[in-house]
Amino acid sequence: MSSNLRKPRDAYHHGNLRDAILRVARRELDLGAYDALSLRELAKRAGVTANAPYRHFASKEEILAELAAEGFRELTARFDGYAEPDARLRLIQMSDVYTGYAMDYPHLYRLMFGMEKAALMEHAPLHDAATACFGRLVEAVARVGRTGGIDDPLTLRRANAIWAIVHGWSRLTIDGMTSFQPIDAKPPAAEIVAAFVAGWD
Repeated sequence: MSSNLRKPRDAYHHGNLRDAILRVARRELDLGAYDALSLRELAKRAGVTANAPYRHFASKEEILAELAAEGFRELTARFDGYAEPDARLRLIQMSDVYTGYAMDYPHLYRLMFGMEKAALMEHAPLHDAATACFGRLVEAVARVGRTGGIDDPLTLRRANAIWAIVHGWSRLTIDGMTSFQPIDAKPPAAEIVAAFVAGWD
C-alpha cells in the first residue's frame, strides 16, 4: 500500500470515536471554519463513516454544546491554576485570566457565550460546566469579604457585575471594537475591576 494513503491525523481508532469527532470539531472551531462544516464533513475529517458520529451525538448542535462545555472546563482550570494568597488581588487578577482565555480562543469563547440556540444550555454537561465556572467567580468574591458568603445576594450581584465587565471587555477586544482607541485608553480588565472592587471598602 502506498505510504501516501494515510488516515487523517485525528482518525478514529481503538474505540475513541467520540473523542476523535470532538478533536476534529474543536480544531476546526479554533481555525474559525466550524460553521461551514456538516456532521458528514466532520466524520470524513475524522476518518469515519458518515453515520458514525450519530453513535455519540444526536446532532451538530450537541457537538457544539460539548465544545462549549469543554471551554468552560478549561476556563475553570485556568482559574484554579492561578495561585495568589491575597484574596482581593486574586479576584482582580482573575479578570485578566478570563480575558486572556477569550483572546487565546476567540471562536470557542463566542460559542460559549453567543450560542444562538438557548436550548443548548439544557445540555447537562454544558449547564454544569458553566455553573461551575461562574461558581469560581462567586467564591472569589465571597473570599474578599464584606458579604454573607456565596449565597448572599450582595455576593451574587458583585460577581455578576464583574462578569459583565470582563465579558464586555473580552467581546470588545476579540471583535476588534477597541482598535480605534489610543492605547492608553485601553486598560487591562484587571485595572477596571480593581476600580470597581475599591468601592467595596
